[in-house]
Amino acid sequence: MTSSTVELRRRLAASLALADPAGTTAPEPACAGAREAMALAQALGLPADAALAGARLCEQLWRLGRHADVLTHAPPVLQALSQDPLAGNLALERYQLMRVFAISACEMAAFDRALDTAHELVRLVGPLGDPNASLKAAFTLGACFERMGDSWQAARVVGEALRIHGPAAQAEDQLVTQNALCAFYIGLFHRLNGAAPQAEVDQALAQALEAGARAFSNLPNPAPEQMEIAVCGNLGEVLMYNGQGEAAQALLQRAQATAQARGFAAYIWRMRTTMAVNEILQNRPEAALAEMQALITEMGDQAPLQTAIRAHHAAYRACRQLGRFEDALVHFETVERMERRRATQQLRAQSELFVTRTEAQHAHWQAEQARQDAQNQRARAAEFAVHAERDPLTGLGNRRHFDRRCAELLPALQRDGEPVALALMDIDHFKIINDTHGHAAGDRVLVALAALLRENTRSRDVLARYGGEEFVIVLPGMSLAQAREVCERLRERVAAHTDFCAEVPELRMTVSLGLAAAQPYEAEALLKAADLALYRAKHDGRNRLRVSPPVSAPDHATVLAPDRQGG
Repeated sequence: MTSSTVELRRRLAASLALADPAGTTAPEPACAGAREAMALAQALGLPADAALAGARLCEQLWRLGRHADVLTHAPPVLQALSQDPLAGNLALERYQLMRVFAISACEMAAFDRALDTAHELVRLVGPLGDPNASLKAAFTLGACFERMGDSWQAARVVGEALRIHGPAAQAEDQLVTQNALCAFYIGLFHRLNGAAPQAEVDQALAQALEAGARAFSNLPNPAPEQMEIAVCGNLGEVLMYNGQGEAAQALLQRAQATAQARGFAAYIWRMRTTMAVNEILQNRPEAALAEMQALITEMGDQAPLQTAIRAHHAAYRACRQLGRFEDALVHFETVERMERRRATQQLRAQSELFVTRTEAQHAHWQAEQARQDAQNQRARAAEFAVHAERDPLTGLGNRRHFDRRCAELLPALQRDGEPVALALMDIDHFKIINDTHGHAAGDRVLVALAALLRENTRSRDVLARYGGEEFVIVLPGMSLAQAREVCERLRERVAAHTDFCAEVPELRMTVSLGLAAAQPYEAEALLKAADLALYRAKHDGRNRLRVSPPVSAPDHATVLAPDRQGG
């Protein structure tokens, strides 16, 4: 590799880093970095880096509110990202660009392109089984419905996605989706206000407040700027309509200051329209009108449709409040034209895509919900199975666990010709411990002994609390001689252990063990032999190991050694 090529690659890496939406660079210089990265990648013959730079350029343009530019630049980049070998390596970038493209298409009233992209995104991420990707796809589809004027459908799609995927998703994706739900309920509030019974209007506002407050309470500190702007802006708007003007103003100013610091033009415009409405509600229409007139001029033809509608509607309200009815009529008619434009585009999108796509999407969500429900059922069944085989005090396996593991393990060991040994361990004089120090101390001893056994055995060994103060240990792959050494070390470590019960620091304890080894590879026969050996260890003075002679096949009328309760 020549020195000039090395230098070009270094510049490419620096330009890609500058354009990274996760970085701290303002959108304008980030766009410049993305364009430079695209040129360098093309010169070096690196299509993956060129596609990555193009995706980052589109996201920065989106942050600047330059949605028409996004619609121009994104399609060839999406085409490149969908081609092998790029598709696998840059899948996340492709999905993010699809989200950006769909929302920009909505802002430009290109609803057919927006819906087509959103549905394709849902189709792509569905088979992944990734709750985070599913939430983001649902958010994108919901945003399309919201921009088309269907806040009911938007809230339903996102609310259902949160119910299905939210518990398993990352905190950040839960937060983003919860904030989106707040925005959709705000949209529903606007559409119902003055056109529906007051109870429905109040319910929509209450739902927006609940979702917004939940998102705000989960906002990390420090929070990513874009997330802070969106969450504070939405909650500020809800509080404004809820009559909490001062609290709303503080949140809106916080969101606007962050947006201005990062140069996020689209967010700045949205905050300015909301703050103008707050001025109107606080009986300051002159300031609101001046701000909206300046904003409408500043946005020009780059204005997102929804923001332009909100700006003219705020200007209309301010003019009406000031008694400037002719000016109010001009702004009102502008809003009407924009709404008709949106309605026309929406009807066109519906006639081409909406009905069939919605039916397909509904079927997909139903299938996804069924898959998720089945997965949850399997997870619950597995959890119940684990709990059913666990001793609740020590966390070791219980008799059911021992039986199942032996049924799996012993035939495999026999088939492979591997040895196996089984030891029964019993705490010496355990009844005296209970009688002297209390049952709580006895429980702590059992827990401490279980921990000691876990620390001194292998992951493939089977440990179980077999009853009371008795434990069983299965040692696959160990000969009788090897198992004897292991059991002796366990016995010695128990005798030397000094931390069985913090409340009784002077407490010491010993155990007795009985050991047996296959053949035959039958749990019942091994248990009988180990139990008889354990009985001899107790009889011979305790704190010792006794080994069974070779095991014979069980006669299925086995009687274990006499009861050793109390050790």
